[in-house]
Amino acid sequence: MNKRLKVAVVGAGFSNSPDGRERWAVRAHLPALKALPDLFEVAAVCTTRMETANVAAAHFAVPHAFDSVERMLRELPEIDIVCVSVRPVLHHQVVMAALRAGKHVYCEQPLGVTTAQAQEMYELACTKKLSTVLGHQTHYEPASLQMAELVRDGYVGRPLTFTYTYFVSNHIVPRPAHRQWVFQAEMGGHAGFRSGQSLDRVCSVLGADVEEICAYLAVKVPERANLDGGPPIKSDQVDNLDYLMAMSGGITGTMQVCIAAWFGTGTRFEIYGTEGMLMLSTADNPDWDKSSGQGDPSRGALKLYGSRADIPKMLRDAVAPERVQRQFKELPIADHHYRVKGIDHGRGTFLVAQMWHAFAEAIHAGKDCAPSFRDKLKIHYVWDAVNESVRGRRWAKVDYANLGKA
Repeated sequence: MNKRLKVAVVGAGFSNSPDGRERWAVRAHLPALKALPDLFEVAAVCTTRMETANVAAAHFAVPHAFDSVERMLRELPEIDIVCVSVRPVLHHQVVMAALRAGKHVYCEQPLGVTTAQAQEMYELACTKKLSTVLGHQTHYEPASLQMAELVRDGYVGRPLTFTYTYFVSNHIVPRPAHRQWVFQAEMGGHAGFRSGQSLDRVCSVLGADVEEICAYLAVKVPERANLDGGPPIKSDQVDNLDYLMAMSGGITGTMQVCIAAWFGTGTRFEIYGTEGMLMLSTADNPDWDKSSGQGDPSRGALKLYGSRADIPKMLRDAVAPERVQRQFKELPIADHHYRVKGIDHGRGTFLVAQMWHAFAEAIHAGKDCAPSFRDKLKIHYVWDAVNESVRGRRWAKVDYANLGKA
């Protein structure tokens, strides 16, 4: 039996937000790790203040609390993994410290606020031969994994085209003052970083890379009400991203990510091929009780739909094209895509636990875990092309030349 891996979670402070949403480490990482006691031991939490670190440690029964990443790494050399769940502008500092100390790293997205930072982190991880994973937890949505498996198995034939939309309300609903950093462009780095999860899903499901892109970015909602009663929370962070993409293998498609959509429909991902279609779509959100102030609200599980063309049957019994429209049905999800049991499928905690489970397997096998730092670096290259496209108002090629430097 493999030993339990010791994890330190950086960025685990409580915020007691009036909307019931805690910081990501508190509402997702720590509950997920605690739900996998056979795989992990949470050895330490770290925040910027001992007061908040002690609160988190007490709440989750974690033996050690720190207000310094460097001191934590020095005093607890037995740590195997550092989970980096802090503001993007701090990712490089914390990740590099962890890698230098010889620790495997789970880092939230983006990998860095610049591609140069992402490149440096990727190359150091390769040099140290450490396993990495990037916090695109939607990668481990069971319906998404099933979709990728079906594409690989030829369910749609040769993929031809796709469309991907993601409409949510994060940048338009009233928000608490402590979330102001979310709306500051300098804190997120690349203007397109809000498209990271969506790009990962498109590339991983299709098994293809973005070769060229034509992009439009905009700040549609420059301010929203302050839940704490102060002045409106202003924003210069892009909240609407539109991409036209040419992928490897001759696949073309569109993506729209809008995080300023009242009552948004969530995710919808359609793939059309020579022999059929697949569609991923967000189900209805269940009710949620935020009374504890430490909740992880469900965003709704994803469902998968699809249909395959029966050409011989259509040749025998001709059918008008209009009668083929919407002739798809919900598809079952194979049980092996559910790595974790006992957590509500629609919660972020479930998807994070799925990723942590995969990360443990990768570490014990001496491998990287998808999506790895390498996978994320490729998305950083796409964002560079997005910036070039927006500046020149034209198509831009994605340059992967530096990927093989490690």
